[in-house]
This record gives sequence, structure tokens and C-alpha cells, in this order.
Amino acid sequence: MRDRRLEKNIERIEALIERWKQLSQYLDRGFKHEPFTPEEEAGFLNLKSAIAQDYELLRTLIGRDADRDDKATRLLNSVPSLQSFRDLPEGTAHRLAAEWHSTYMGLHSLLGRLSGRKIQLASISSLRIGMQRVFGNPLVIILIAMAACYGVYKVAEEVIPAIARFQTELTGKQQTTKAVSEQKIGEKRP
Repeated sequence: MRDRRLEKNIERIEALIERWKQLSQYLDRGFKHEPFTPEEEAGFLNLKSAIAQDYELLRTLIGRDADRDDKATRLLNSVPSLQSFRDLPEGTAHRLAAEWHSTYMGLHSLLGRLSGRKIQLASISSLRIGMQRVFGNPLVIILIAMAACYGVYKVAEEVIPAIARFQTELTGKQQTTKAVSEQKIGEKRP
């Protein structure tokens, strides 16, 4: 069986993981206090916006399977711009790296769960599910039972007269055979 929504969510998670990796490149350069161009700053802000939107979309679509930890959102909020790396307090780099890694692993874990569900669904026959849905409905079972009873009634309506005719013919043949036998016995007697 195939679930197109599940497949689309898997694609979304894979795309988010790729964006998350791109974010890591910016963070690594920021931790080293490397200079950034205005184009890189704009790219960073666009990437953060795309990640935030995709992350929230996934949390909404996937529901209970999605990670409800806000480490990703906290990380995105901790670094408003690439230039802000210079103003971060001591030890923040370690915390941000840990949050990035934790979210990265959480995304892969979610991807694994959904991929496992996809594999499970692939082993289920659509026909079997359809049959279970149809025959799991009590109304369908009642209709089938009624149709079977009607079928038995119609067959009995045709078969009972045929059996009666057969019995009559059989009885007539037996009587004829008995009469012929008695006649032959009567002829053999002196």
C-alpha cells in the first residue's frame, strides 16, 4: 500500500535535513569569527526563514510523531544574524552546537520512523485492506446474509419440484419394474 502524504513528509524531512546542514556551515564559520558578505548575511536570513517555516509545517503535519522540543527554534532565535556571532556570550557556541546536533539527530530519528512506516505500509495489500473495510461493516454482512438467504430460497424453489418429479418418476419406474418382474414370475410358474 502507498501513502502519498507519508512519502511527501519524508521528502520534506530530507529537504529540512539538507537545510539544517547548510545552517551548520554558517554556524561553523560564525564560531570562528570569519567575516561575512552582505550576500551571505541575506542567504543566512533566508535559510533561517525557510528552516523555521519547514520545521513548523512538519510539526503541524506530522503531529504526534514530530519532535515537540523547541531546540531548533531556540537555536534560530539565538543567532539573529551572522554579525551577531561577535556579540554572543562565552560558552554559547558550545550550547548552539549541542542544540544543532540534537535537532539534527531528532530529524534523522523522525525520518527513520516515517521510513519504517513506509516499509510497513508497502507490505500491506490494498486489496486486503479494502476487503477488511467492506466485510468489517455490519451492514454489508447483513446484506450478504440476506442475499444468501434469498439465493437459497430461489434455488430451493426450483430444486424441490425437480426432486418431486424425480421421485415420482423413480416411483413409477419401480412400480413398472415390479409389475414386469411379477409378470415374468407368473409366466414361469406352471
